[in-house]
Amino acid sequence: MLLLARSEPAEEVLALAPDGPPRRFRWRARLHRIARAEGPERIAPEWWRADGPERDYYAVECEAGRRLWLYRSGPHAPERPAAWFVHGVFA
Repeated sequence: MLLLARSEPAEEVLALAPDGPPRRFRWRARLHRIARAEGPERIAPEWWRADGPERDYYAVECEAGRRLWLYRSGPHAPERPAAWFVHGVFA
């Protein structure tokens, strides 16, 4: 896997459930439709530490065959839309 130097925002993300995997998203000005998704794998600080990010990671394969590693930052909350990012590309 090739990790990006900095996570890049994924925009216009469509997920069928608030805590579900993405079905499509726009990244680097291209629309990516998801054919297969694995996850989530939750990465969070230890339960006794309240600081630090909480992320749900998904390994996705686009219909075009590209495989990416995405995450949703923080848990779903109705008052705050989820922020999605691309963190890496599978070789």
